[in-house]
Amino acid sequence: MWRSTILGLSILVCNLSPASAEEQYSRSASAASYLDRGNASYAKGKLDQAVADYSIAIQFSPDLAQAYFNRGCARQDKGDLEEALIDYDETVKLSPRHAEAYVNRGNVRRLKRDFNGAMSDYHQALQLRPRFAKAFYNRGNVWLDQGALDLAIADFDLAVRYDRRYGLAFNNRGAAHQAKGELTAAIADFSQALKLNPQHAAAYANRGLALWVLGKKSEANQDFAKCLALNPDLKPFIERRIAELADRAIGGN
Repeated sequence: MWRSTILGLSILVCNLSPASAEEQYSRSASAASYLDRGNASYAKGKLDQAVADYSIAIQFSPDLAQAYFNRGCARQDKGDLEEALIDYDETVKLSPRHAEAYVNRGNVRRLKRDFNGAMSDYHQALQLRPRFAKAFYNRGNVWLDQGALDLAIADFDLAVRYDRRYGLAFNNRGAAHQAKGELTAAIADFSQALKLNPQHAAAYANRGLALWVLGKKSEANQDFAKCLALNPDLKPFIERRIAELADRAIGGN
């Protein structure tokens, strides 16, 4: 995300006059200052201010790839997907080896249901960084969206191989196992996700549902209670899934 190392700020001045060199240095320093200010605003969740600061940084230094990338992150978090996509396009144009930008652009494309475009971006990121856990995780999500469960699990396997603390990848691999009916493997993954992040409400919900299917209602209800204590908004999801499971059980009889 925006904490990526800022590169490309050194200035080649050997062919510039002293006045031009001084002006260029001043513009670069101003761009770096607004980039830092944007990062501070982003960290505080002030996304509009962050976008404004990154935009000023770009005015001072139009070829500053990191400013486009950071503005893309802020715009993506705001839900401004088209604008974020434009910023990521500019990032990779200026910095073709910016693996994070390819992943983020892939994520925007996934949200826009452009699965082929997303896959192309994740592939490019992995060409640049073959052990990039985030790229494997997000590619796994596209497979999961499309119901390609074995391919999703294979990518989540690689994500956790290269980052053993990737709780989201454990949770989503658990979701893929659960969709295949592999409940023991699913519960193991959800438990690992919770070990890494005890505040992961969705993992409690998912594990609770797997336990419910296995008939372990008491344990399931404990997980549901922990989930709702962390995120009450997940109550409709849990209730809907339990109703679906009940209907399926009735239909199976």
